[in-house]
Amino acid sequence: MVLLALFGATMGQGVVWYTGQFYAQSFIENVCKIDFDQSRTIIIWAILFATPFFVFFGWLSDKVGRKWIMMLGMLLAVVTYNPLFKQLLTSSDVTNAVELRDKEEIKSTITPIASTENVIRVTSTKKTYQGGMSVMEIKTDSVYASGALGAKPEVKVSKLLPGNIYWEMVLIVFVMILYVTMVYGPIAAFLVELFPTKIRYTSMSLPYHIGNGVFGGLTPFIATLLTTIYTENKLVGLWYPILVAIVSLVIGLVYMSNKIDPDVND
Repeated sequence: MVLLALFGATMGQGVVWYTGQFYAQSFIENVCKIDFDQSRTIIIWAILFATPFFVFFGWLSDKVGRKWIMMLGMLLAVVTYNPLFKQLLTSSDVTNAVELRDKEEIKSTITPIASTENVIRVTSTKKTYQGGMSVMEIKTDSVYASGALGAKPEVKVSKLLPGNIYWEMVLIVFVMILYVTMVYGPIAAFLVELFPTKIRYTSMSLPYHIGNGVFGGLTPFIATLLTTIYTENKLVGLWYPILVAIVSLVIGLVYMSNKIDPDVND
């Protein structure tokens, strides 16, 4: 029963939770290159709007059972993660955007390196595009006394979103956190009802913490690792949560019961 709880529920719940709240933030900041403050407030607004649904789906599970709400949340995550994350990427892409050349700003600063004739050169370039998006690129490189440049400059890109794209991203992340509320809202009652009182605390604690701490907790790490290995596919990080959620979904559908226990004091 502990293994059933782990592989049929908490494992899938864990990856959906960490993907919707933690990997989404990492993806927006590191892959989409959205401004640090905006990436944080996008997540904050999405969580704020979605939080009441934890209570709602917990309440709903008291009426219709725990299983189907959690399974639906996992299914929706499996089916829609790719298009949702792809839309985040598309919304922040400026490849085909029209640049407003007259608004381009370029600044350069030079800092001497102590006890040498070499310098550190920092060049910041701000580009503005039709629609209101702006992109700040900061390039840092070494300039030697001979005039030669360092081997590889460090380049940081930060995009500032206009209001319409900003709130579009809030909506997308809200949908992903809505899946979190579907799998997470009923999970406590599900685990309580699964085990008799005598062994309940240990039995529900073990699958819950492995499902969330190991399978869920590794999601941002493994997803980011995959993106560094397969650099051409920016959505490759979703393979891990999707595969884990599929396994949990199949096991949950086949072996889990939707029955609500009327007396948990047994």
